[in-house]
Amino acid sequence: MRSLQKLFVLAALALGAGALSAQSKPDFTGTWKLNMEKSDLGGAPITALVVTVGHKDPSFTFTAKGTAGGEDFEETESFTTDGKSSPDSHGGTIAAHWDGKALVLIGTTPEGTEVENARMALSPDGKNITRDAVQKTDEGEQKRHEVYDKQ
Repeated sequence: MRSLQKLFVLAALALGAGALSAQSKPDFTGTWKLNMEKSDLGGAPITALVVTVGHKDPSFTFTAKGTAGGEDFEETESFTTDGKSSPDSHGGTIAAHWDGKALVLIGTTPEGTEVENARMALSPDGKNITRDAVQKTDEGEQKRHEVYDKQ
């Protein structure tokens, strides 16, 4: 009987530890370079992109520097991961929330129309971020699969 109780306690502890680790959120902090070979940008004219992320949940800030359509650009955004909308640099909003270990981001226009729905995930080894997004434009939906390598 004692060994059965011990087995039950160990099983409960293992399940509890699994639940705690499942609840932990990844930290996206770092400098990330877009891997052009592994990405499908859906026709977006981006030829280079490096993103620097500062992430201390629920605070998330990133600066993206790159080249698109032959023009260099730099953009910085800050938001929270608690589902609340934050203003973005284009006059719209960004709202982000966790879906398990994936971060879901919803971008809207100043009028409140959804223009982007993205899902970010950190690889188990912490060396890559995968970002799958659907952007809505006047020409229709553009799907993107982006892979970033930690620098």
